[in-house]
This record gives sequence, C-alpha cells and structure tokens, in this order.
Amino acid sequence: MTRLFSGLLLTSLLSLFLLGYLIDRIIDSDPAPSSAGTVSAHLLDYMVSQSQSLTETQLPDHYRQQAAALGLNLQLEPYHALALPAELAQQLATPGGLALASDEQDYLVKQLPAHPQWLLKLALPPEQQQHPLSLWLTLALYAGFAVLLLLWLWPLVKRLNLLTRLAERFGKGELHIRQPYSRFSYIPRLEHSFNQMAEQISQLLHENRLLAKSLSHDLRTPIACLRFGLEAVQEATSPEKKQQLLLRMEQDVDRMEAMVNSFLEFASLSRTARNLEFSRHTMQHWLTEYAHSIEPLMLQHQLRLSLLMTEPALYSQINPHWLERALNNIVGNACRFAGGQLQITLSAKASQLLISISDDGPGIAAEDTQNVLLPFVKLDNTSQSTAQDSQPHFGLGLAISAEIIKWHKGKIVVDQDPILAGARFSLYLNSCS
Repeated sequence: MTRLFSGLLLTSLLSLFLLGYLIDRIIDSDPAPSSAGTVSAHLLDYMVSQSQSLTETQLPDHYRQQAAALGLNLQLEPYHALALPAELAQQLATPGGLALASDEQDYLVKQLPAHPQWLLKLALPPEQQQHPLSLWLTLALYAGFAVLLLLWLWPLVKRLNLLTRLAERFGKGELHIRQPYSRFSYIPRLEHSFNQMAEQISQLLHENRLLAKSLSHDLRTPIACLRFGLEAVQEATSPEKKQQLLLRMEQDVDRMEAMVNSFLEFASLSRTARNLEFSRHTMQHWLTEYAHSIEPLMLQHQLRLSLLMTEPALYSQINPHWLERALNNIVGNACRFAGGQLQITLSAKASQLLISISDDGPGIAAEDTQNVLLPFVKLDNTSQSTAQDSQPHFGLGLAISAEIIKWHKGKIVVDQDPILAGARFSLYLNSCS
C-alpha cells in the first residue's frame, strides 16, 4: 500500500506542477496590453506640465474642463490636505507622482512645480483582474489533472479487474489459477496474498479429498474384519474360540482408532501452524539433548546412534516441540529399516543449517524420493521393517514432518547416504546469528 499511496501522491504533485507550468507559459506568451498605471502616470505628468502657463486662479477651471473632456477623475487639492511623511512627500515631485490607495480606489498624486501649494490627484481605472482565457485555462487544468490521474490509475484498475476475474474463476472451481507477477503492479502484496490464499485453499482441499479417499479405503479392511468376527463369534461354540475372536476384534478396533486419530491430527495441522511460537536456540545443544532422549528407542531397536556436529555454534529460530516431533517421525521411520546404525549430522550450508538423518537400511528408490513425503504414501518395501515394529502406519508421519519443516520456512530433501548407503533425510532450516 505504501507504493500505491506514494505513487498517487507523486503523480498528483507532478501533474499539478507540470500543468501549472504550461499554463503560466501560455499566460506569459500572451502579449498583455500596456499597463493602465503606466499610461495614467504619463497622463498625470502631462497634466501637471500644463500648469506652467496657468495662474493659480485658472487652475480649478482648467483641470475641471480637462476632466470633463477626457472623462477622467481629476481633482485639484491643496498640499496641506495630504499629510505625508518626509520620504513620501519627496516623491510628489518625481515623474509619475506618488501612488496611493484608499478604500474606494487607487490614485496618483503629483505636486504642481509652478504652484507647489497645490496637488493634482488622478484616480486610476480599475485593473482587469482576470486573463481573457482564465475560464478555459482553469478547465484545462482540471481536465489535464483528471487525464493524468486516469493514465496513472489505468494499470491499477487493470490489475484489480484481472484479480476480480481470477477470484471468480477460483470460486467456480479452477483451483490452479494464480495472479501473474508483474514488477509494475501497484498492489504486489495484495496479489501475493491472493496467490498464497489460493495455494493454501488448494492444498487444503487436496488434502481433504486425499484424507477422505484414504480413510474410506483404509477403514474397509478393519470394518470387514469386524463384520466377519461378529459372525464368527455368533457361530463359535467354545469359550476359548470366542475369546480369541473377541481379542482379534479388539485389535481391529484399536487399529481403527489409531487410524482416525492420525487422520484427524493431520487434518488439524493447518490450524496448529497459526498459533506457533518460535525462539532462538543453539542447535548443537538442542540436538545433543534430543540424542539423549531417543537412546531408549535406539536400545529397543538395537541400533548405534552417531551424532556429528560442526564446531562453530549454529543458531536457528525453532519451535522445539514441533521440530522434535518432525525428527521423531523421521527417526522412527529410519529405525524400522536400519540394519544397525543411525547417524544424525549437523552442519552449515550457505546461509542455512542442515540436519541430516541417515541409516544403513535398504534405502529409498530414486523414483520414490519425491513421493515419500506426501500424505498417505506407503512404499512397497514396508514389509522389510524390523520385527520390533508393531505400531500401525498410515503414511502420515513423514508428511507431518514435511509440513512442520515448512512452518520453519525450511524444506526436506530425500536421497541416498553416500557412506551408509541407506536413506538420508536432509532438513534445511534458516540460520540466524
């Protein structure tokens, strides 16, 4: 909005300055008639010069006749009737006389050289205050100002109309459309906000469709098992058989409950992101504490954990709880496939810090590295997980980790570790001083 207001203010000021300058040039280029004051001054000098050949008694009649003949407001007044300071009184004898003003009109006064006790007073005609083209020039000023503003506003109106049409199309279901970027736009923040909103809505709708599709698909199997279990319980004759079937039905219910809880948790991630608070942490210290917290998990899976970190202290703005949650999902996934070793590495890369989690398991195929972070994706090699792993998996853990890293304005890259030969999850986070 600052760009919009500053552009409007600058355009207004430049328009007024430019139009005012052009109108002044037009007025200055128009040859104005001789000033009425200059003509009156010469006329007064001429009238005063006529007093040289007149006696004092002839002055009133002579100037009365001259005023009537020429249509002038000409008066003869005694010198003592006009009280003036000394510096102004000296101008009474100068060419053109002394210009004075009263409430009614302006006039010139000059002393008669031959009769210094008398003053000749000539009233000045009212000057023409307006230029002959003043009305048209005023209209031209406002019209030009309006045209220049319209020229400035046209790109803004064009972008707003485009944004309105895109919003209407987006509302009708064309979720892929976005406002194209332009460095000449007056409203880049509004357009960026629209694109960001459209992206979030599209992502939310995609996840909801995927959630509904996956939930309906994954619930069919335990529901079918429950139905068959109920029929088998009704037909069972021995108490031992019924107890076995009921235990299996309870396991199916537990699986359904875990599935629904996982799906609801994933669906609530977007709401959680709005309430997050981040704080500055020393990542070496934080990762050391995290490595201590997962030692029981390493013992459970009989894995050796290696923690490698650089010497210079690295800092980042993180939410400790959710970043730990993201690492837990990745580490838990690595424990399922690792042969005997797990490695966590902290290093700096350009202006970012890098946390890498690697294992010595079978790894992830190159064609699956892009899909493994998507929700509800379960790779075909899940059968290779260790026997200690008894928790149900629904393809949401890594997707939740990817979303958490996005909250930290980072990203996750999946590839193969060159040393351990297993999967490597590289978490890029912003570094701060």
